[in-house]
Amino acid sequence: MPRGLQRDAIALRFSHEARRFIEWADGSASPEKLTAPVALRRVLALYAAALELPQPWCEGVSGGSGAEPALAERLRAVRGRAAAIPLQHYSEIFSPLVLRPEEPVVGDLADDLVDIYRDVATGLCLYDAGSVDDAIWQWGFNFQIHWGEHASSAVRALHRYLSQEDPSGLSSDA
Repeated sequence: MPRGLQRDAIALRFSHEARRFIEWADGSASPEKLTAPVALRRVLALYAAALELPQPWCEGVSGGSGAEPALAERLRAVRGRAAAIPLQHYSEIFSPLVLRPEEPVVGDLADDLVDIYRDVATGLCLYDAGSVDDAIWQWGFNFQIHWGEHASSAVRALHRYLSQEDPSGLSSDA
């Protein structure tokens, strides 16, 4: 498959998962309250899809902004909906690569979901406008430096919460 077609196919697959996450997080797919088991699945599916993205630098990137005017309102909706998940704050270390770990910091699940949403929605706006290379850059670059960190922290916290508080949430029957 030619390189451009392969990039387009990868972007299409990621855009489907991005849209599923966005519609779940902001309630546009369903007004049902957010739950920890579904949060874990949605964040994991998005993270796994991001692992297929090509390196974010490419010749076709325009450098234009994909910001959407209504994004601030949607981010408030995500934060409000995230409050329904029983797990809100959690402890984490900033970097697992530091052999003498720093003091733990407080993680915030709603903040994680909002930051993931912002970065993914911005790329999806670019993708929907036909700027595939810009969307890939937005998704991939921010996955490496920002939303991937939020996603991995959220996954760890959600897994621990479910394993201790609701083990049925870790099964496929949930």
